[in-house]
Amino acid sequence: MITNDFWLERWQTGRIGFHLEGVNPKLMDYWPVLTKQSKVLVPLCGKTNDMIWLAEQGYQVTGVELSSLAIIEFIGDNDLTYETLQQDSLKIHTINELPIRLIEGDYFDFHEHDFDACYDRAAMVAMPQNLREKYVQHTLQRLSQKAFLLLITLQYQGGKKGPPFSVAEEEVIQLWGSDIKKLASENLMETNPDYRDGSYTSFEESVWHIDQN
Repeated sequence: MITNDFWLERWQTGRIGFHLEGVNPKLMDYWPVLTKQSKVLVPLCGKTNDMIWLAEQGYQVTGVELSSLAIIEFIGDNDLTYETLQQDSLKIHTINELPIRLIEGDYFDFHEHDFDACYDRAAMVAMPQNLREKYVQHTLQRLSQKAFLLLITLQYQGGKKGPPFSVAEEEVIQLWGSDIKKLASENLMETNPDYRDGSYTSFEESVWHIDQN
């Protein structure tokens, strides 16, 4: 069963194969030019340097992360300083050097809204099927009516069953609605040797967006 304790234990034991060093090339390829100071939400952000890239483009970035260890490592790895404010069950860490806030706590306890954009590389695929609809609805409630969404999903056959979980195209469209469009797909078995060990029969990574502007 995937619980908060499951993810905290993964961070404590260093089992974070889902973390990517550097900036995700798909973010740089498919993120649009938004108005400076646009508010960007990054659910289940971990310690991703994608937040650094987004902040350097001039956006106000808010990452939400359960693990205090992930937040500490993000701050330490990037030589940042911060101020912390307790707000109910959440800790709000404001970075001094860049327009980044890190919200420490359960994503479902985070209720700010009117974000201009959302970047989801590893959040939806971290959700077991029984939580995906709740996750999508909670995320949509955080966004403004015309917000931009960039979503990266995985769909695979064989191998271990996650997380990260395989999410079918039909489920993506059903949960996010008819406005979501697929931008690109990559067969990772062809481009990444890590997926050629014989346990998978297919492994596809897809990029989606909602862009109503």
